[in-house]
Amino acid sequence: MSEKIAFIADSCADLPEEIRKRENVFILPVIVSCRGKEYLDGEEIFAETIYQNQKEGEVPSTSLPTGEMVEKILTSVIQNGYEKTVIFTMSSAISGTWNLCRLLCEECSHLECIVFDSGMASLAEGALLVEIMEEVERGELEWKDMESRLQQLKKNTHAYFGIDTLEFLQKNGRIGKATAFAGNLLNIMPVLSFDENGVITPVEKVRGKRKRLNRLKEIALEHIGEHKKYRLYFVDGGCPEMADTLKKEIIDASGEARVLTSELGCALAAHLGKNLVGVCVQIIEE
Repeated sequence: MSEKIAFIADSCADLPEEIRKRENVFILPVIVSCRGKEYLDGEEIFAETIYQNQKEGEVPSTSLPTGEMVEKILTSVIQNGYEKTVIFTMSSAISGTWNLCRLLCEECSHLECIVFDSGMASLAEGALLVEIMEEVERGELEWKDMESRLQQLKKNTHAYFGIDTLEFLQKNGRIGKATAFAGNLLNIMPVLSFDENGVITPVEKVRGKRKRLNRLKEIALEHIGEHKKYRLYFVDGGCPEMADTLKKEIIDASGEARVLTSELGCALAAHLGKNLVGVCVQIIEE
């Protein structure tokens, strides 16, 4: 019999709707600032609004949830009869959410908490939650082994994102204006990932959308290698046709796999802009 465990993730996990609706899944929304107002990510504002505002010259920004929001979700978990919870947060290198949750969980005597720094965000963070939750539900993972399994799975979860333009990285201070101008002029599109410190880092630069998809496919297949048990996750940042093409080409080349697809949330949309496509390979057994 599986243990009764609640799973909490910040909204940057970009979980598919069918996962977010699960009764044992709770979402902690990130705060999005746009045109002088604050909104809750995924509840009061969505990525399409971010894209439209960027098109109109606005530069939306994000901030971590408030302490009150964290306390509210912990209370809800307790009220729903849970005594244990795993909280998944985006990388602590790019957000203070992990540290905030850690501090507040130390004060929560009615709930046994594991606050896990995913070291990533978006579909990679979400991939960790989905696999851990399903292993618990199948009775394959006990609470006493949770932290070691989380670390093992994190090591075997690999996410890559291709973006359409360097413009929003520049506007958010990630690269210089001259670099962004030259990159856009030359049609250079970086492939991004998370380094060992959890920082979003360009790993390659390609020229053109087709080469970007080709490189994402090649990287995914390199991680799959000879592994027999793995999962694939895809994220669509306002370009569903490209995401579908990438998914089809990887599956055609690698064979059948368990697949989940989701849409990019506001947080990464604010920093990376529209037309992002991402893939995550998660090795279940080494």
